[in-house]
Amino acid sequence: MPPLKRTHPASLGRNVTLHQARVFKAVADRLSFSAAAHDLKLSQPSVSYQVKELEATVGTDLFDRLGKHVSLTQAGHLLYGYVRQTLNVIDEAEVALGELQGLKRGTLKVGASTTVGIYVIPAALGAFKKLHPGLAISLEIGARGAIQEKVLRNELDLAVVGPPLKDPDLVVVPFVTDELVVIAPREHPLAGRRGLSLHDLKNEPFLMREEGSGTRFEVEKAARRAKVKLQVEMELGSNGAIKHAVESGLGLAILSRYAIGLEETAGKLAILDVEGFPVHRQWNIVHLKRHRLAAPVAGFIEFLRSGEWGKPAGSPELGSPAE
Repeated sequence: MPPLKRTHPASLGRNVTLHQARVFKAVADRLSFSAAAHDLKLSQPSVSYQVKELEATVGTDLFDRLGKHVSLTQAGHLLYGYVRQTLNVIDEAEVALGELQGLKRGTLKVGASTTVGIYVIPAALGAFKKLHPGLAISLEIGARGAIQEKVLRNELDLAVVGPPLKDPDLVVVPFVTDELVVIAPREHPLAGRRGLSLHDLKNEPFLMREEGSGTRFEVEKAARRAKVKLQVEMELGSNGAIKHAVESGLGLAILSRYAIGLEETAGKLAILDVEGFPVHRQWNIVHLKRHRLAAPVAGFIEFLRSGEWGKPAGSPELGSPAE
């Protein structure tokens, strides 16, 4: 590979490519060459070379590299702001051109946290796809923080999550209200009892979602309000695993009412009457702040809030979208 020749910054407009700008932004977003390479589906040497080419054009280093640690230099911070603005303008141009096609063509990349992503959003996406069959639609489900970071990196068009990140680049649109309920096996001694409190359950084994999940966050908040320390018997990484464990008599759990609709109807699980429950939590739509949204994104947000997509089979009636 030939050595890179450094040029004067005045030649930026002639010599910097959009590809270099996107690679630079990806590394700056992640502060990691390997993570940026993964996100861009490029090899790490290719990412490193593109950054070196850009540094040669700028005439100075953009990153400090200390072992595996990467940080932006002063010049890197300065350029990062301009690159973000430039790429946002390019993206808005793509949006404007895409509007000529309306909802006949295009892509829609949706993210969602686990519960809403499994039990609510697929029904909405399915209904939206039937109305607009020409769209290429994808859904990614994951931890709410990681999903929102992907929205910030423009890897997802929008996400539906619980508590949103506080970031000035994100727009938060209220969606619907979820209900968290305490569940037990149908034959549990507490099933059918009225007026229980969390204090009555403090010696019961509880099955919990993993740390960082939206459900776990709300459960711990409810326990703090009641000044009760719940006995966590086991941590499980999915609502499905928790439901099976509760059915098997391994403990109690607190889950979304949407997640247990089928099991409650089939008589496999009981919802306990506990003071302070159901706990209501807001699900929100988040997307990048833009002057204009792509037609598929704006259309899907409007469709979600309209409630025209119905409800998942076996789930309770959806409330009206929050205003």
